[in-house]
Amino acid sequence: MIEGLWENIGQALAKEWTARMLTPAFTFWGGGLLAWAFRYGWGDLAAWWSARSVFEQAALLVGGLFLVAFSAVVVEWAQDRILRWAEGYWPQPLWPLRFALARRWEKKAQRMEERWQELAERCGGDPERLSPPERAEYARLDAFRLRLPVDPGRMMPTLLGNLLRAAEEHAWVRYGLEAGVCWPRLWFLLPRDVREEIAAARSRLNEATRWLGWGLLFVVWTVWAWWAAPVGLLIAGLAWQGMTRAALVYGDLVRAAFDLYHPLLFKHLGWPKPKGPEDGRRLTEYLARGICPPSL
Repeated sequence: MIEGLWENIGQALAKEWTARMLTPAFTFWGGGLLAWAFRYGWGDLAAWWSARSVFEQAALLVGGLFLVAFSAVVVEWAQDRILRWAEGYWPQPLWPLRFALARRWEKKAQRMEERWQELAERCGGDPERLSPPERAEYARLDAFRLRLPVDPGRMMPTLLGNLLRAAEEHAWVRYGLEAGVCWPRLWFLLPRDVREEIAAARSRLNEATRWLGWGLLFVVWTVWAWWAAPVGLLIAGLAWQGMTRAALVYGDLVRAAFDLYHPLLFKHLGWPKPKGPEDGRRLTEYLARGICPPSL
């Protein structure tokens, strides 16, 4: 049993090491080497390398591998902070910009809602009564409006922030459950396959977030090569698109988990079956502050 456990752990660590070596960190440092060679030429680098002894070359390779692995760990540590910035949680000096962009999203959401209401009234609940372009617009608006915060005052300055905030507030609006309080408890009650699906979606979001960080860092190689800035910004742009797609899937899965399994919270805590959002708010209050209704 013990040997099998350590074998599995070793395989998992090997896979993690390989992933870090062959993906963003290796790309970043390899791109830096190419940028340096673009500036100074491969001849000087080759001559300098040839002048090193075998021991020095081996030490440099080991040091390079360590640098790649260490930088990957540092960016992984920073991924939550990068994600928070991408959502729009900015420091106080940037609050004027944050709230201005949030108001812009608020106005955009209002225009979308008005247009959707117009199309809904025209079709009378039957989208087939609309023209093909209008049906496509109606479906797009109907899907997108459900992925934005219900309260316009809670809009975030970025699309990513709005997608994740809408997923967080879904449980509160529908069931009176505060996601930040109830989600960790509900997580342990979810079936294994559901947890794996949600974890995989979150992993894709985290991976795209790390690529965003590496793409922005890649711009520093502009000191040696002009093309580093457009390459880095291209990587960051593609990573941003990947983050929004991953956030859509992750948000939908979190909403589905609350829709299907939130009664388990009440059951396992010995509370009566919920009849409405007020029951959820009382449960949230109990979990957050230990305040229990007199009836219990």
